[in-house]
Amino acid sequence: MNANGGGARITWLGQAGYAIVAPDGTRCLVDPYLSDYLRDELGQPRSAAIILDPAETEAAVVVASHWHPDHLDPLTVKPLAARNPEIRFVGPSANTGRLRGWGIGSDRIQSLDRGEDTTVGAFSFAAYYARHDVPGWLAEDATSLVISVGGVTIYYSGDTEYDSRCLAAKAAGPFDVGFFVTNGSGGNMNAHEAALMAWQLAPRVAVPMHYGMWPPKGYGPGATLDPQLFVDTYRRLGGGEVAVVELGETIEISRPGA
Repeated sequence: MNANGGGARITWLGQAGYAIVAPDGTRCLVDPYLSDYLRDELGQPRSAAIILDPAETEAAVVVASHWHPDHLDPLTVKPLAARNPEIRFVGPSANTGRLRGWGIGSDRIQSLDRGEDTTVGAFSFAAYYARHDVPGWLAEDATSLVISVGGVTIYYSGDTEYDSRCLAAKAAGPFDVGFFVTNGSGGNMNAHEAALMAWQLAPRVAVPMHYGMWPPKGYGPGATLDPQLFVDTYRRLGGGEVAVVELGETIEISRPGA
């Protein structure tokens, strides 16, 4: 990847979190959970290592698909904001009040609801439908995302049940890489449903996500936490390349034709 050839470097931060580095070196954080906030809030300590210190991490933009604290939390947001005076926080309207309550100025917040798009530096974002119905934790404006950077188009499911309305995002493709929630509990589609969605959206590379942050019992009954379930079903459907990424691992997605 380079400034002329395009492409993107994408690192898994755990759960549904990713760091995307553009050809110019700027970084976008997607749904980063870089703290142990839920240990004190819900008695849910993380088992995955924190691989980026938000107080030391340079980033141009944070995009959060919805407001749940394993995607948007104050112990991640506040130090990122302090470290990066020009950082922008992008996401649906429900995120805005929380960000303001954590001391983030309105000039640093960009609302991005379903059907809208925006650009911050090297990164362009478009928000699409997601259905994330969790009793007591309703995220009624949850989004899936299409992110464009360096000539690469990324599909990001966010947290969602399987729903045919999510497939409207296919019009923004073709996708060079797609990230699909697979844990099958807490308002999310299971690994087999995720494989079906991936097959329907047909990214060049499909990546399962949203597992391994907590011990299995932390995901609740019926969870599908083995990424191999996604891989096997996707291959049975005739899907293409799959990447099962380790925590902290970086994949390089080249610009089509590069």
